[in-house]
Amino acid sequence: MHKQCLCGKTMVLELRKVIYARKVEILHVPVFSCPSCCSSEVLQHVANDIKELLQSLRDQPSSQRISFARNNELAEIIRKLVIEEAGNPNADWQSSLEEQLELRINLLLDLYRYARSLGDEDWMNDVEKRLTQLSGFTSKSVFTNTKN
Repeated sequence: MHKQCLCGKTMVLELRKVIYARKVEILHVPVFSCPSCCSSEVLQHVANDIKELLQSLRDQPSSQRISFARNNELAEIIRKLVIEEAGNPNADWQSSLEEQLELRINLLLDLYRYARSLGDEDWMNDVEKRLTQLSGFTSKSVFTNTKN
């Protein structure tokens, strides 16, 4: 998955480790990086969730490792896609991502209906939060200037 960098070169979407307060390792953060100018940017659609996670750690976090993919549906989809397509340089990442998004949304909608049938408000709220993390995201909104 690629994006055009401001320097004109191609940025690659990677999963990175972010270190917070020298104690917390946050794994599986989707980040575009440019090998040419070394600039990086967090995938815009997950930036607010990263901020919320960092705020939840407070000023004095304990040493720990956190998988961002466990906290964010989009990061989890990208993580799985990277694992599945790692050995395939000809993979159509954009189509695969769209397909996985559709499957995940359908699964979450089914879970929401089931949670509602049980009257489980906590579960419904959790699923609703996960659906919100995916709402409004399309690969076209990210990869508008994609180069394959």
